[in-house]
Order: sequence, then structure tokens, then C-alpha cells
Amino acid sequence: MDWMTFITKILEAFAWPATTIALVILLRSEIRQLLPFVKKLKAGPVEAEFERDVKALKHETPVIQQEIAERPTPDSASKDFLIQLAELHPRSAILESWVRLEAAARAVLAEKLQSNSAPGYLPAARLAEPLVQRDAISQPQVTLFHELRRLRNEVAHSPEFEPTDEAAKAYVDVASFLQGHLEGQIK
Repeated sequence: MDWMTFITKILEAFAWPATTIALVILLRSEIRQLLPFVKKLKAGPVEAEFERDVKALKHETPVIQQEIAERPTPDSASKDFLIQLAELHPRSAILESWVRLEAAARAVLAEKLQSNSAPGYLPAARLAEPLVQRDAISQPQVTLFHELRRLRNEVAHSPEFEPTDEAAKAYVDVASFLQGHLEGQIK
């Protein structure tokens, strides 16, 4: 290999890193402006979106936010456990919150339907509609139910994704609110 080929190979190897560094230097003021909005950065967009979606879900409806603050959940020890779990293992807290919410929805539906008209097993995606038909939840709560299910699915099906404890606690708050509402429907 002659010296000209050697220099060419070195320039080829450093072209992209040098371009990236140059862009970061040129756009540093714009990057600084965006940094406050970045909570945690990973290769995939899932992690940043999850936290944003959970916070938006918790704060999008002032009525829900007020009810979460005012109304204690029927089993506050259970919620306290989930909050502690969120600090240790956020993914587990989210999954467990969903399991409890889904169980409450199934219990209410079983009671409202009585055994004579039970439609059989319903997937979680179809649980909310029969609850609305039987006046167990409102239409905004259906949206909340579906969003909680979607967020749970993101956590369950992305093994490399680890939500923050703050996002997990927000999820637990919203799921516990809806779970408490459903449990209040059971006689």
C-alpha cells in the first residue's frame, strides 16, 4: 500500500465521525435549547414517548387529576405497594397495575352480565365497550382504559425499554384511579 492509498483510507474512516462532530458544533445552540425537553435518551423513540404519554394521560383530564388527588383508592395498601415497586422495578409496577385494572374490569363485567348472558372470554381490547353499555364506566374512562392498555403493551413487548420510576408512578396513579372506580361498581 502506498502512502496515497493510506491517506485516502484514513480520510474515508474519519469522514462520518468528523461530519457528525462538525454538525454538533454548528448546531450546539439549537441542541442546548432542546436538552430541557429530553428526559432520557435511548436509541429507540419508545422510551421518551412513553414518559410523555403517561404524563399527558394523567394531566389531560382535569377531572381525573382532581379525582386521583381527592379520592383514595379502595385498597390504599395495594397502591402503596405498587408505588414502592415502581421505585424498585418500574416495568413490574406497570404490568402489575394493568393486571389489577383488568381483573377489576372483568369482575365488574361478570357481575353486571350475570352468568346467564356471559359472552365468554373477552380480550382486554374489547373489555371497555360492554362496561360502557352497562353504565360501569364513561366514554372518557374508555379512552383512559385503552391508553393504559396501549402503554402497558409498550412496556410488555419492548424488552430493552425500561420506563423511569416517575413514569411508572404516574401510570400507577391513573390505573389505580380507574381500578378504584371499577371496584366501586361491585356490590
